[in-house]
Amino acid sequence: MKRFAATCEAIAATTKKLQKTASLADYLKSCAPDDAAISAVFLTGHPFPAWEEATLQIGGRSLWQIVAELAGGSEADLESAYRRLGDLGAVAGDVLPENPASKLTPIEVEKAFRSISAARGPAAKGALVRDLLSHASPLEAKYIVKIMTGDLRIGLKESLVEEAIAKAYDRPLADVQRANMLLGDIGQAVRLAEAGKLDEAKMRLFHPLGFMLASPIESAEEGLSYFAEAAVEDKYDGIRAQAHVSAGAVKIFSRTRDEITESFPELPDSLAALPQDAILDGEIVAWEYPDEPKASSEIVDRLAPAEGEATATNLGRARPFTALQQRLGRKKVSEKMLRENPVAFLAFDVLYCAGELTIDHPLRERARILDELLAALVSVSD
Repeated sequence: MKRFAATCEAIAATTKKLQKTASLADYLKSCAPDDAAISAVFLTGHPFPAWEEATLQIGGRSLWQIVAELAGGSEADLESAYRRLGDLGAVAGDVLPENPASKLTPIEVEKAFRSISAARGPAAKGALVRDLLSHASPLEAKYIVKIMTGDLRIGLKESLVEEAIAKAYDRPLADVQRANMLLGDIGQAVRLAEAGKLDEAKMRLFHPLGFMLASPIESAEEGLSYFAEAAVEDKYDGIRAQAHVSAGAVKIFSRTRDEITESFPELPDSLAALPQDAILDGEIVAWEYPDEPKASSEIVDRLAPAEGEATATNLGRARPFTALQQRLGRKKVSEKMLRENPVAFLAFDVLYCAGELTIDHPLRERARILDELLAALVSVSD
């Protein structure tokens, strides 16, 4: 972990993208594959791979108290350091005593994180965190705490980690990006890159794929200039979501690849009726139904129908994002909330259907598959 922390310091010390990538690539090349894989996950600012549902569940106040106890200073000293540094990880690096005996490795830290995640109750978790930090040097503790709080603050995006992996193992960047997208696990992408097996990356149902996100442009003309043929659709104001469906089982994931199925309990029944295993990309939107919605109407197809497609009618309309905000962050949703703030899943793309990964198909072909899939759903519900 000393080399990991030193690398993070070097990355934080420069604003140059190429220098950040080179420092990280050198570090990864110097590690054993397992250490490199775990480090790659840590460098995204998280203790566990994106697809996992594991969390540490350690509050900021608990971390503060543990750092204060190990530092042995006064509360005023800690508060002064926080006002100066603005980050609890940086505070830990500033106030904790030197620990020359520290020999932590990324593997040991990841093992400690999993023990903390599995522990029940604040006392048990706190004891494990205290033990971990007591075995760390101040600089190691700085980045361990940063990972635990979910923000490294070193100017490193996941895309730069992908570039560093490609550089470290001399692999095509596109292959690294695809493996990470399919697996939702940048650590596993490291293992495959190191072994020269990136082409073996396979998607798994109920493991969210990486989301394709929009890029800013200066004008519509610039956007259209990138494509020989372009399609334009309205953008609904909701939250991006990915729905995985298989044999009646449904899981819905947010853009951060967290499972949010429980937050929208009216959607799984509708999605479960899909006639084929599928992964749908779409937007969850606050929705005003014209009357009592049928299960099938809670999934709304893409917008403007192409030539030859049937036009959906009487589906209702989207409500402002402020209506959806009342549903966000709630794991348990009351019947009153369901009545007053219903939602719809607006499917605009299909990523997988009937055993076939469709992300490499042309958009027009994916649109046809999506229309056929949802048309079959409607016929089943009718």
